[in-house]
Amino acid sequence: MHHLKSSTLIVIACAMLVVSIAAQQPTPQQQGRGGRGRGGEQGAPAGMPATPPAVPGAPAKPYVPLAASTLADHADTYYGELVTVTGAVEQTFSKLAFSIDQDKTKSTGKDVIVIAPTLMEPVTPNAYVTIIGEVVHLDPLEIGKKGAELTKEYKLDVTPEVVAKYQGHPVILAKSVITVAGVDVAKRPPPPPTAEEEALSKIMKQVGPANTALRGALDKSDMAVAKENANVLKQAFVQTEAFWKPKGKPEATKFAEEARKLSEQISAAIATGNWDEAKTHAGTLGQQCAGCHGAFRERMDDGTYRIKTSSR
Repeated sequence: MHHLKSSTLIVIACAMLVVSIAAQQPTPQQQGRGGRGRGGEQGAPAGMPATPPAVPGAPAKPYVPLAASTLADHADTYYGELVTVTGAVEQTFSKLAFSIDQDKTKSTGKDVIVIAPTLMEPVTPNAYVTIIGEVVHLDPLEIGKKGAELTKEYKLDVTPEVVAKYQGHPVILAKSVITVAGVDVAKRPPPPPTAEEEALSKIMKQVGPANTALRGALDKSDMAVAKENANVLKQAFVQTEAFWKPKGKPEATKFAEEARKLSEQISAAIATGNWDEAKTHAGTLGQQCAGCHGAFRERMDDGTYRIKTSSR
């Protein structure tokens, strides 16, 4: 393969910059109270972040730019690190597993395995790609566990012969696989929402703003606004109960029932001016919402939500 032309290098560099910046943006859970997905649906509710909040002022963990040969030679240095590597596709092992090498003019033996959770189109042998992802060991259990942490399905879909050949080599769990055209072929296109998903999302989009407004009103002891939004939440959870009950999902129905009761208790506390009690119930309500969301909702790559497949 000839050396990369300057125009190709520019495309790759720009793609790396754009995707690296996007990848370092905080998730809805890291944005703090009232964070919502692109569709306006609330993620982890106020008071119940899905992950511990970042230390104020702490910079995001950077993606380390590397040559494939450097990663292959010094794998122990980079295990667990987020890296950006540009190289040529050396071999394809399966639909979602391939290797990249820094130099295709000769065989270096320093290629690195890449595993993607999905690919909109197969990678082309000898074509240059930019990989952004996390470095792990060549271990099926570690790969599966890390995939679960990243809420993506990564599988070591290679033959035993490949495992034996690459034993001790690093693996990149790709978050992005960017072609020279600047297209991220590892980005998972979300499935179109079903009618029932749209119905549930419509309800959930009421919950996020109402919950945020309620907590603000409780902090200010604003009775009118607090009453209004507590009632919005109550009605939303009545609808959520009605959504889940006929589906034979008792756990989801119970979450909605408890959330409705908490909304009623918040309203009662507001009516008597017991702001501390109302705030306590609001905190518990946030826990209920977070539990239900974690069990039955799935956030897509575009920021929208779907019902988890196991919950249908």
